[in-house]
Amino acid sequence: MKILFLVFYISMISTYSKFATAKDGSSGCGPGWYVLKKNSIVSSSLRATTNGILATTVTLGMTSGTSNCSKHSIVLNEQKSLHFSTENYFELIADIDKGEGEFLTAYAQTIGCKTGANKLFKQQVKANFNTIFPSTEVKPKRVLGEVYKVIFRNQKLTQFCSLG
Repeated sequence: MKILFLVFYISMISTYSKFATAKDGSSGCGPGWYVLKKNSIVSSSLRATTNGILATTVTLGMTSGTSNCSKHSIVLNEQKSLHFSTENYFELIADIDKGEGEFLTAYAQTIGCKTGANKLFKQQVKANFNTIFPSTEVKPKRVLGEVYKVIFRNQKLTQFCSLG
């Protein structure tokens, strides 16, 4: 029985460690990395287990780039979109109000919308102008959040705009 358990345990560790390795060849990040620094199959597996156990508290930190992690693509794209909307705020308001324009096209690209979705994206944000800009003093971060909501409410936009 002990041999069967040992064989099962070793197979689980070797199988699980394949999933615990990041694309760049490291074995990931997060609190597990601080506890188990040696880079081996066992430590990689235990790091993944540690991160999994603590997932409810560390997921946000790992996604946003803390805990020795690279920032997730969703966060990086959001920063590009937020920077764009901050730097081109008034031009973007004008384009959304018209439902067309080069700033609105560029904004759609920073959000991750494919070129084929431009017309629909522009129509939807124009139709939701008053929701996106309920007053004259709306911060760019809120604008981005409202635009995300517009995308999520439209099934086609959800398919053509990869926010991450």
